[in-house]
Amino acid sequence: MSVLLDDLVVKADAAITAQGSAPSTLMQYRWAWSQFKSFCAERSADEAVVSEDAVTAFVQFVAAEHREGRYKPWKAKLLRKAALVLWEVATTGSYQWRLSRQTHPNDALDATFRPVQEQFEAWLTDQGLATTTQDLYATVSRTVLARLPQDGVQEIGALSPADLAAAVVFLGERYRPGSMRTALSAIRVLCRFLEDTGLRPGLSRAVPGHSARRTNPVGVLSPSDVDKLVDSIDPTTPARRRDRAMLLLAARTGLRPVDIVNLRLSDIDWARAQITLTQHKTGSMLTLPLLADVGEAIADYLLHGRPTGATSDHVFLRSQAPFNALATSSGLYFVASRAFTRTGTSASNGTGRGFRVLRASLATRMLADGTVLPVITEALGHRSIDSAKHYLAGDEQHMRQCCLDFAGIAPRGARS
Repeated sequence: MSVLLDDLVVKADAAITAQGSAPSTLMQYRWAWSQFKSFCAERSADEAVVSEDAVTAFVQFVAAEHREGRYKPWKAKLLRKAALVLWEVATTGSYQWRLSRQTHPNDALDATFRPVQEQFEAWLTDQGLATTTQDLYATVSRTVLARLPQDGVQEIGALSPADLAAAVVFLGERYRPGSMRTALSAIRVLCRFLEDTGLRPGLSRAVPGHSARRTNPVGVLSPSDVDKLVDSIDPTTPARRRDRAMLLLAARTGLRPVDIVNLRLSDIDWARAQITLTQHKTGSMLTLPLLADVGEAIADYLLHGRPTGATSDHVFLRSQAPFNALATSSGLYFVASRAFTRTGTSASNGTGRGFRVLRASLATRMLADGTVLPVITEALGHRSIDSAKHYLAGDEQHMRQCCLDFAGIAPRGARS
């Protein structure tokens, strides 16, 4: 397939403009398209025609220039994206704002182990696990399978307990001790899959049964420090109204960052003053009260901060065009981090500056107020009461009551 380059640039320009992009963004794309046009002119007899081969060659050229240090990261990213935008417009007639043509995570696997990984991912789906758990287990499995050819393993049937043990050591160099608990669980699940499918049974014993557990207490804030964080955001701009509403929502409800990002307009029942949503991590429904201050902050953003004419049904949107939903929950970290910096606030154990500190602070405050664990588990959307137990360490007042004196354990030779 090939199309006229000049016509394609005009269509792509119109597509970008229609999304409300800033003039500076349009100028960057136009410059990048001129670079692509020059590239095609130097390497093609018909410089007016662009093909998929030309786009692929340009993307490879940009990547090579970046590796050699001749292109800075921002330039390489812009040139690559501009070329992919052109080809998306050529093949679909329009452009949807996103990272175009992202590589598949399994592309790093060779032809022998990629089918195993894909079977494992399908098997995980059949087990009814939460989506995030499936993704995590698939990531660990992908890392292990990508490592095997380097260790001389050519097929899954030849995988030995020693090879699997070496893979565990390899993961130990990549993960922190606390995270290795989850990594080991993922490997055990992978072994169970190999057992169930008959691809390679008898490997479970090669996976260690224990790993380092969490040693640091959960980081929490006092109620006054939480209020300082929220009040540090002056809601005078649309972005600040949004940030304040998200921060207050996290502080009062304990919602996970990913659920705040995914919150929809239809999830809010203003008449009943409640929020009902499907949790990303567990896939289960969660209903929370819409407290007055949270509702006022969200309403202020919707009425005075949310971009007018936005078609997305997400509550919180980008403050710059295109006005789509926030891409990931990682961006919320910087909202909280900046609030920590402005106020000079730090968590009780000195670690953590994101939204999860607010979630832990709410749970700890509920414990201190005498709320029982089952209620906290339900309020925070945990599947099991065990998931909420690590918040116990943050409740210093009640933890002190668990301390034992030295009665009955006096050392030998001590004076009575």
